[in-house]
Amino acid sequence: MIIKFQNIFKAWNSNDWCLAYILFFSIIYMPLVPIGFAFWILTFWKYFEKKEYKISTGIEIYFLSYYLLLAIGLLWTSDLDTGLFKMENKLTFLLFPILFYFSRFTLSKTKILNILLFSLCFSLILYEVIAIFRSIYHIENNHWGYFKDSLFTLFMHRGYYALYLVIGSLICHSKIYDKKNKAMYIILFIFLSVGVIQTYSKAGVLSLLIFNLILLLFTVGRKKIWKTGLFISFGFISLFIILMSFDSNLINRFKQIPISTSQIKLENNNSSESNQARILMWSASIKSMKKGSILGYGTGDDIAILKEQNESNFNRKMADKEMNSHNQFFTTALQLGIPGLIILLAAFLSSWIKFFREKDILALLISFCFFSNFLIESMLERQAGVVLFCVLTLCLSLNKNHLLIKKNNNTDPMRAS
Repeated sequence: MIIKFQNIFKAWNSNDWCLAYILFFSIIYMPLVPIGFAFWILTFWKYFEKKEYKISTGIEIYFLSYYLLLAIGLLWTSDLDTGLFKMENKLTFLLFPILFYFSRFTLSKTKILNILLFSLCFSLILYEVIAIFRSIYHIENNHWGYFKDSLFTLFMHRGYYALYLVIGSLICHSKIYDKKNKAMYIILFIFLSVGVIQTYSKAGVLSLLIFNLILLLFTVGRKKIWKTGLFISFGFISLFIILMSFDSNLINRFKQIPISTSQIKLENNNSSESNQARILMWSASIKSMKKGSILGYGTGDDIAILKEQNESNFNRKMADKEMNSHNQFFTTALQLGIPGLIILLAAFLSSWIKFFREKDILALLISFCFFSNFLIESMLERQAGVVLFCVLTLCLSLNKNHLLIKKNNNTDPMRAS
């Protein structure tokens, strides 16, 4: 094991280590991620002179355009300080595509996903250990409270963490059908699935079920392994039912959805219940977009505009909380108008076309995981959403077996490790 680690250490270059560092700490502890970008900026020049190489997917142009539009949006924003903060928060849209373009890697796409999987497992073990410690030394009324909901995911918003655990489950699921290390990936799949349930994220639980069933059906249909598929589907559904039965509070969260959303008042509503809150914010966003210009309200004004709309709707609690749209597409439209929305949608569409042509179902499902979460969360308003969205989208868009592409667009003979 030590010899193998030493060989990896020798094979990886500084660009590889910076990318691995960013992936790892994007899951473990986001405040440490800028160190990886800083070191990458200081070292990428080592390969800058080798102009015969470049890394390009074509999708990076959408990220750069998005950031450029954010900068232009500062010209008509009325809250410049908030606009500048949002620019800083989304700096990955500028830095990563540029560093990505002028870097040289030896990491394959498979290795990158393995790094992500390792960081997810490491973080989940860390959370479990912390929960055990806190339940022993900081006893509360609910003894299991530290093992679920926001008390469990200490270093990341539980909705974001649930999304990444679902992505990890998809990575494990895709490897279950291989003969090598099948048992290990089954165990990791169960472990990560339990973690999703522990977050109490409704979107995370639904994504876990839906996207893994899609992957199952696609793989069974492609490989014609009907008996294996039937056995795995039975095991997966049984596991899902068992996990859902672990705590009745989670089931009650789903039962609350039709109750809280039926006959909801869009005005003069003082509810702060999560399902109603989203609908109220979506309604306020749509009304605000209709009133605004085609270029939006500016980079820093979306929260203020929504607060004003909620005040006019007499939705006091929503106004007082100064919530965002809870939908990234609405947030982008409020900030940057139709041009920003087109660029964001184009980034998804171009990646889907590429994944579909390459028949890369895993990459396609991961991208759809982000897209579905963009519908219920303004994910790009937090670094926990920005960094991994940029990094994974570009890395998954690379050629399947290697990262290195020559400038003349011919495949480089160097094989990825």
